[in-house]
Amino acid sequence: MHQGITTITTPPATTTAKEKGPPPFVPEPYPFDIEAETHLPARCLEHILASEIISRNGSPTVPITINGERGGAFLSLSQDVIGVFDGNDERLDLPDIENAQATSLMGLGHSWTTRLDSFTFAQGHAEKVDALKMGEFNDPPDARMGTLGIMGFNILGNYNVLIDMPARRFVMFINRRTTDCPSLSQVIGARAFRAPLIVGPRYENNMVTVTVDGAPLGMYIEPGSNLSVVAQKDATADGLSLDSLHNENRVNTLAGETRIGYRHQYKTVSIGNWHGGPFAVNIEPVDFSLLGRDFFRHRRVLLGFQSGMMFFSDTEQDSGPRDIGGGNLSPISSHIAHTNVGQ
Repeated sequence: MHQGITTITTPPATTTAKEKGPPPFVPEPYPFDIEAETHLPARCLEHILASEIISRNGSPTVPITINGERGGAFLSLSQDVIGVFDGNDERLDLPDIENAQATSLMGLGHSWTTRLDSFTFAQGHAEKVDALKMGEFNDPPDARMGTLGIMGFNILGNYNVLIDMPARRFVMFINRRTTDCPSLSQVIGARAFRAPLIVGPRYENNMVTVTVDGAPLGMYIEPGSNLSVVAQKDATADGLSLDSLHNENRVNTLAGETRIGYRHQYKTVSIGNWHGGPFAVNIEPVDFSLLGRDFFRHRRVLLGFQSGMMFFSDTEQDSGPRDIGGGNLSPISSHIAHTNVGQ
């Protein structure tokens, strides 16, 4: 599978009269005060990309432009590469380049790699970008912006990533590691919890240890999933019996096909030095576990991929602009089915 691009760069904004092609890229201004949002001085920040989150309803989505077409992109840390819903816009005529094997919650599937002429997010722009075709995605009728793709780990993993859903703000940046620059924990504030990121099977540090009822689980950090999901094989290996799960409410998944699972509530949960509970999850017959949007929705979360740490706040009240319209749910999302025990 192609690895896409590793960073988004801004090309020189100069050209000569004889040059042909599209006009030079001009970065858009930052939509908010970066120093105020990150709590870091400007001298400690580099390669900043900042955008408002389109809506707190649904999976976190930011505006992007692919080949001149404007739309939304889900933020997905468990996806390796940029994904594009090539069936969503009839003007996106993208080539099939190479057959690719794609791993999802349900296991292995097949798709095609493609190449984008241009990809723009916030103040960043790249050309000739490898991506993975993902077919068509059905936006809800009240969605504020149609969805074009997914921003995966091959972009996000090169930055510190701040997801501030209460304020509807999203920032990617690289911090300077000098003696006069504060710790990254300052981004979250005085009461910042922390947990080490762990490396998953694909050698990416996009997982964290979540301890539920005393049992540690490795979970992918995945704000695109509207609920946290525990793989049934992990849940039963850590002491839950299938007989006890059969007494729970039934759930199903939207991740490509229907799988029947269970809604379960753990009594206690710990992530790093944070302790809480109860912690409700979907337990499903899938290949890996996800720490989903239900954890992110009311927190400021900083993913320090360069330092290998996740910093996060306690729950906070919404402070950003009011949401207008419905939100989209990423294809990786799960939802609670309207099925109760005994029905």
